Amino acid sequence: MTATIVTPTAGRAIKRSLFWVGVVGVALTVAVLMTALNGTVTGSERWDTTAAAPTGSRALVTVLNEQGIAVTVASSRAAVDSALSDAREAGEQVTLLVADGRGILDADRVAGLTGLADRLVLVEPGIDTLDALEFPFATSRTVSGPIDSSGCALAAATRAGSIDGDAIVVYDTEVDDACFSTEGGAALLTTTLDGALVTVLGAGEVLENGAIERAGNAALALGLAGEHPRLVWYSPGPADSDAASLAELTPGWVNPIAWLAALTLLVAAFWRGRRLGPVVIENLPVVVKTTETMEGRARLYARGGARLRALDALRVGTLRRIARTLALGNGSGVDDIITQAAATVDRPERELRALLVDSEPRDDAELVRLSDRLTELERAIARRVAQGADTDSTGRMNA
Repeated sequence: MTATIVTPTAGRAIKRSLFWVGVVGVALTVAVLMTALNGTVTGSERWDTTAAAPTGSRALVTVLNEQGIAVTVASSRAAVDSALSDAREAGEQVTLLVADGRGILDADRVAGLTGLADRLVLVEPGIDTLDALEFPFATSRTVSGPIDSSGCALAAATRAGSIDGDAIVVYDTEVDDACFSTEGGAALLTTTLDGALVTVLGAGEVLENGAIERAGNAALALGLAGEHPRLVWYSPGPADSDAASLAELTPGWVNPIAWLAALTLLVAAFWRGRRLGPVVIENLPVVVKTTETMEGRARLYARGGARLRALDALRVGTLRRIARTLALGNGSGVDDIITQAAATVDRPERELRALLVDSEPRDDAELVRLSDRLTELERAIARRVAQGADTDSTGRMNA
């Protein structure tokens, strides 16, 4: 009895894999749904005092604690009131910093925080918040640093000198002090509301781990947050949100049904899934030579007019061979190869970069010219390396 070997085709492979693709898709859907319902998807939020991510603020809070500043992180208005009450009982001055990275607080709630602390610092408040505070401004927009603090009387800004990063600047202000002014606007504004100082920090990036070391960002952040012996860092959480979460809106029977459906799906997958048979080795009917493959690809490039694509393929091969000749290793980048090659053949780096990266052929003749120059460069580097090796060998023998 002769066994018939059927060569697998793309259609058969797709049909065989459809079942498992469906199983994986349904399983992923159930997993995402369960994760969303349980509220376990968490990301690094801006100004998160426990996050070491670039947008977090753990570095600033750590330094403040080391400097003796009592930092209280509050995630609800109730926690803020409790911390401020403790500070008043202890007779300590306190700074209230509001870093609402998720935009939970509305304008009226922010306005209700004025007068509670010796200084209120609002990090990148919205236009509606400034309106609710009756803050004197015309408009605002985002600019990029660095920005100098010239003409500013605030001590923290004066020590910082300049800040670097994106900042929201407010225009046409009539406040007690405007710092880091640029193009008619200011990124740090201070005024008096309800008998207490209110500072608007438009450059919230100075508080983040990823930007705090640039320019005077650290000095400004430490000066504002550490002005008083006690700091209440208010990062509003779900307790301050009026919107119901997805978990709260979901009926209690959904989770058990979802887990049961996932378990049933896995059992069905093991029950009806195809079993892999023995490996069948089959010789290819045709052996394709490397030269034929290369010529076929070249014809495709020529037919499609893909001169730059063809030149890039030649450049990649040339760069690899040059790196191997110069013993640069597999991890070397294009800039490293160009720099070493220019030093080897004593030619400007700009010229080699134009040849190896930037130049684009306008026609077939220019493509051939650039290809020849790549070959000449590769040969020149090989000759210089060989001459250097011979010189070293002769020097050792003479010694």
